Amino acid sequence: MTGPRQNFVAPADLGRRVSFQFELPNGFIREVVGTLEDYDRAAQTFMVRDKAGELVRVPSIRVRFGRVVA
Repeated sequence: MTGPRQNFVAPADLGRRVSFQFELPNGFIREVVGTLEDYDRAAQTFMVRDKAGELVRVPSIRVRFGRVVA
């Protein structure tokens, strides 16, 4: 059983450092910390550039926890 989902990241946070914990299609959990580069409104997906330079797609519907990192 999963706990309540909390996402404090909004599309207006572009350019800010964010942290997400989200579910993968196979049921595993992934975490990503990086810069919010884009928000695809049509796909409702956050695009985060991690420290390795990889662009990570984070679908809003799969977010378990998201926050802006100070």
